[in-house]
Amino acid sequence: MGVAEALPTAAEVVIVGGGVMGVSIAFHLAEAGVRDVLLLDRDGLGSGSTCKAAGGVRAQFSDAVNIRLGARGLELFRDFGSRPGQEIDLHREGYLFLLTRAEDVAEFERSVAVQNALGVPSRMLDAAEARELSPLISTDGVLAAA
Repeated sequence: MGVAEALPTAAEVVIVGGGVMGVSIAFHLAEAGVRDVLLLDRDGLGSGSTCKAAGGVRAQFSDAVNIRLGARGLELFRDFGSRPGQEIDLHREGYLFLLTRAEDVAEFERSVAVQNALGVPSRMLDAAEARELSPLISTDGVLAAA
């Protein structure tokens, strides 16, 4: 029997793409009680761009919407072992942005203020503090870091 014969002829919901987004949609639909979900992918689940991602998650953004989304994502990753029930070996090491242009420093100062106001612990650093956190970086030309 070929693949086409093995597929159902109808489904309440069809999701095309078995990467992180498609699988998440299927999980949340099932959790909400939707039982007739068909998830399609041309290869194995998570074998496309999802498996090539760097794996970084953060809440250090410049606008409130993305900061809140990032913070919520970090909460979900933190609790992944209990929901959906798979340990993912999450390490919260943080992000370090090296800034070499004065206009970027000003933008990051504004962003850090918004992040802090929304409960995201971030801060501005000088080049020496950045190097202390990450001794292998070159701080030549670095005006600040965040």
